[in-house]
Amino acid sequence: MAIRYVSTQVRNPLDPSAPKKFYLIQKSVGSIGRDYLIKDTVRNTSLTPMEAATAIDYLFNAIPRLLELGFTVQLGELGYFRVTIKSEGSDLMEDAAPDKIKSIHLRFIPGEEIRKRVNDFSVEKFPT
Repeated sequence: MAIRYVSTQVRNPLDPSAPKKFYLIQKSVGSIGRDYLIKDTVRNTSLTPMEAATAIDYLFNAIPRLLELGFTVQLGELGYFRVTIKSEGSDLMEDAAPDKIKSIHLRFIPGEEIRKRVNDFSVEKFPT
């Protein structure tokens, strides 16, 4: 299997009068949900459906809870989750307060091995 793409013409947001250019955009063939992950886990491990569901549900609940406590959540070679904050700058330290927060983001940083595997994927044009 390969990463599939389509060609899309896009305008330069910094120079709207510039000619549009064509870019390759990844095309998803669908999404995989919790039920599929459970079935796939059961097929490929010795876990029962209930054990697989419990593990997946625990992970789903544990990650935000641990992030809220201030931890970075490392998932072995898969990578890690962390929270980042974007805020307005303040001239004085006393003015740097939570009301200056513009946004809070969840970041996933993949591990080196999984990044290498993804970078080795083949690429093909999405059939139209």
